[in-house]
Amino acid sequence: MASSGDTHDPKGAFSEEEARRAISELALTQSPGDTSDDAVEDDAQLFPPLTAHEVKCCAFSSWYPEFSKLTFKSEIIHPLEQSFIDYLLSDGLYVPEQSKMEYHGELEDFGSSDGSDWEEQENEVEEVDLADISKEIEQHIAKLGGAVFPRMAWSAPTDASWVTTTGTLKCTLPTDIFWLLKSSDKISHDLSHESYPISGPLQAEPELVLRQWANLYPSMMFRCFVRDHKLIAISQVDVQFHKFLEEMKLEIESKIEAFFNQHISKFPLASFCFDAYVARTVDRVMVVDFEPWSHVVDSCLYEWRELIRADEFLGLRLFPEGVNPIGHFTSKYSTNRFPIEVTADAYHNSIASLIEKMQHETT
Repeated sequence: MASSGDTHDPKGAFSEEEARRAISELALTQSPGDTSDDAVEDDAQLFPPLTAHEVKCCAFSSWYPEFSKLTFKSEIIHPLEQSFIDYLLSDGLYVPEQSKMEYHGELEDFGSSDGSDWEEQENEVEEVDLADISKEIEQHIAKLGGAVFPRMAWSAPTDASWVTTTGTLKCTLPTDIFWLLKSSDKISHDLSHESYPISGPLQAEPELVLRQWANLYPSMMFRCFVRDHKLIAISQVDVQFHKFLEEMKLEIESKIEAFFNQHISKFPLASFCFDAYVARTVDRVMVVDFEPWSHVVDSCLYEWRELIRADEFLGLRLFPEGVNPIGHFTSKYSTNRFPIEVTADAYHNSIASLIEKMQHETT
């Protein structure tokens, strides 16, 4: 991939960045009307497939060394044993037994009306020895203060928070982590390199990341969009109105801009997204994650077309007063990747309530 400092080839060949921009501009001019449904369906046309380099740059182990002082303390377990990877990718429910996990057949089999299926499965129990990685995880949890939230190279198991007693990603034991990772489709996609559309093969070894747990305010999480080395937009991530944010808007915007110019502008890609957490006192900004410039990344309160067309900084967009957050959530987020890990609670509670309501209305 051409570096950020590459210029146009004098022989007439386009640099990779120029080619990507040309494809996006062409898609914009040829796309149909900008109704909300059309915009969602056509977002993919605005983006060429990502390169392996772009995706690798957003892997946690790629950016953490450079930005470790600007984010939550974390430990990376890498490489992972193949038996552990196979365990995470395999079907079925695993029940913890000290350092080993017993396989008891596929989850859907538990709905059987009689015990015949279960009896057959008990005769086929397989054990996966996770003693080594359990010990390593325990050491890292202790080092990080006794509580962590897990993720892999690109994704966190936010779609599996329902398996925990707290409904969060907070883990204090290796088995907590195993349950989350094993129950998450996002983690399966991460391990299978299916999180992003890629133009070619991706050679990257899986990694398990343990991040120090912190009780954060979802209202202070912001997604930031960088195009051609310039910060072009900032969006509130939490989909509900907060009056105090309106009063702090200019200060938050200024802090994130300064944070980008001083630190995040060093990121190796020309166009990308990053998630920032701003302390309630607005005296500190931290980076939470990086994602590539792609339609599969949630554009939050913006439409991707706005971000591609923008000629100048669009500023910080906040969730407006008087808007139903459930309606916004279902129309926009149902076709996007789930938002960042630390705000999983708010989003899962919203979608769970919606599903329950829909089921009630259809019965």
